[in-house]
Amino acid sequence: MAKIRAGVLGATGAVGQRFIEQLWNHPWFELTSLAASERSAGKKYREAARWRLEHELPPEVGEMGVVNVDPKEVEADVVFSALPTGEAKKVEANFAKAGFAVASNASAYRFDADVPLMIPECNP
Repeated sequence: MAKIRAGVLGATGAVGQRFIEQLWNHPWFELTSLAASERSAGKKYREAARWRLEHELPPEVGEMGVVNVDPKEVEADVVFSALPTGEAKKVEANFAKAGFAVASNASAYRFDADVPLMIPECNP
């Protein structure tokens, strides 16, 4: 079975790092894109982010390039968004319109009728 190409939006922040940790070596996903602010875009991840997790940054992730938070630059089928709510409100809909599946940590679209909450207690 081919893995699903996954990208992380807001990859340099604490939540983005947790997404990376969970996606790296995942049996279903292949981490293919790391997106962050213009300040980080164009750098290698190890140069753009200050890794704060207890496990070491996987060297292969450190060598990945960081791209802008733009659907045209992210090479993935699904994106996991760790963006702050204000930024998420501006860009996540653009990713969905461009054909990406979007899983978000932000509250920007929680009460939209066409956005499912992926919480077992809410979706038995």
